[in-house]
Amino acid sequence: MKKLFLTVLALCVYPYTPASAVILKWDIPKNERLEIVRTALVRFLVNDKLQKIYEERNIIDLTCYGKKDQTSSVKGTFSVYRKGSPDEVFRLEKQYPSDFAIDELGRYTVPKDLYIPNLRHIPTFPGKEIAQGDRWTADAELILNTFSIPFKLIFSVEYRLAEIRKKNGADTATITYNFLINMNLAGGKYPADFPQKILGKDEGTIYWDIENKRPVSMNEKYRIILYFSAGGGKIEATEHQMYFDTRMKMYTPLSPEQKEQARKELKKEVPEGVDVDTDKRGLVIRLGDVLFDFDSSGLKPDSRQKLDKIIDILKKKYPDREIIVEGHTDSIGEPEYNERLSNNRARTVAEYMKSKSKTDKLSYRGFGAERPLADNATKEGRQKNRRVEIIIKLQ
Repeated sequence: MKKLFLTVLALCVYPYTPASAVILKWDIPKNERLEIVRTALVRFLVNDKLQKIYEERNIIDLTCYGKKDQTSSVKGTFSVYRKGSPDEVFRLEKQYPSDFAIDELGRYTVPKDLYIPNLRHIPTFPGKEIAQGDRWTADAELILNTFSIPFKLIFSVEYRLAEIRKKNGADTATITYNFLINMNLAGGKYPADFPQKILGKDEGTIYWDIENKRPVSMNEKYRIILYFSAGGGKIEATEHQMYFDTRMKMYTPLSPEQKEQARKELKKEVPEGVDVDTDKRGLVIRLGDVLFDFDSSGLKPDSRQKLDKIIDILKKKYPDREIIVEGHTDSIGEPEYNERLSNNRARTVAEYMKSKSKTDKLSYRGFGAERPLADNATKEGRQKNRRVEIIIKLQ
C-alpha cells in the first residue's frame, strides 16, 4: 500500500460592488507565522475496490525570516496527522522540516534535497490586473517521494477569478482552479518500484485576502491513480480519492519575555500539583502519573476534575491555538510496552479534552521512555518521567 502525504498552500458573505480589476499577490510579513490546517477525508482503493476510509491532516507552519525582492524566505514544519475508525482524535505521526522561498506571484524556490512542500506553486498569479471572469494558466509541481527515489511531475493549472466579495470585512477573491495529470512511464528508465502510469485530477476553490496578500481558506477534490505492474501482464491500480478542507491564519510569535509572562499567568490558574513550563514547543502543562492507576490508561475520577479546570482555562485563554497531548513513561519495562502505554494515555487525555472543549486542533502522541526529565536510576526520577504534557503551540 502506497501512502501519499500531500501538502499545499492552498464566512459570512455580504454582496457589494467589487473593484473592476485587481492584482493578486503573495506576502508573509517578516517574523510572522502562517498556520495552514489542511484536513482530508481519504478513500483508498485497489483495482476499484474500497480498502479503507480514513482522515488525514497536515498542519503547516511557515514563519518568514527574511525578505528580498518581494520574496519571503520561510522556515516550515509540515506535520502529518492520521485518524482512522474508531479514533476520535488525530494522532501526530510525522514532522518534516523545510526551508524555502515564496515570491509575490506564489512561485516556490525549494532546495533540491527537500521534498516538502511536495505540491508547489498553487496558486500562482499572473502578475497583472485581472477582472472577474478572467482566466490564466501557470505550471505547478508535485513531488512523489514514496518510491525509491523522488519523482517530479510538472503540469499546467488553469485558474479563474470567479468573483470578488467582502468577507468578514476584507476584500476577498474567489479563485477556482483545476489540473490534470496524465503521465505514461512504461518503457522508461525508471526504478522497478515506479508505477507504469500516473493519472490525476484536482479541482478546487481558493479564497484570497486581496489587501493582506494571503490565503484565507481553500477546498478541493483530488484524485490520483497509480498503475503498477503486478507480473504476468497484470496491472494493479492504487487510487487515493481526497476531499480537502483548508483553513489559514496568521500569528505573530511571542517573544521569550511574553512566553514567560504567559507561563506565570497560566501557573496561577492551573490546579495544585500541575506544573507549567516553556520550551521551543510553546507552553507546557505538565501532569504527573497521578492521572492513571498502575498499568492503566483509564483516567482516575479526581483526574477528570483537574483536566476540567485545565480545559476551561484553555477555552478562555487559547481557543484558537493548536494543542498536542504527549505521553511519557519511565524506562522500566520493554520499549514496545512503554510506547504503547504512553500512546494510550495521551490518547485518553486528548479524547477527554476534545469531548469537553470541542476544539478541532487537538492531537496526541506517545514517546515511551525516549524523553526523560530526570534520572531513571532513582525512584524520584522515574516518578517525574511518568507524565502527560499538554502543549500549547505559541511559536
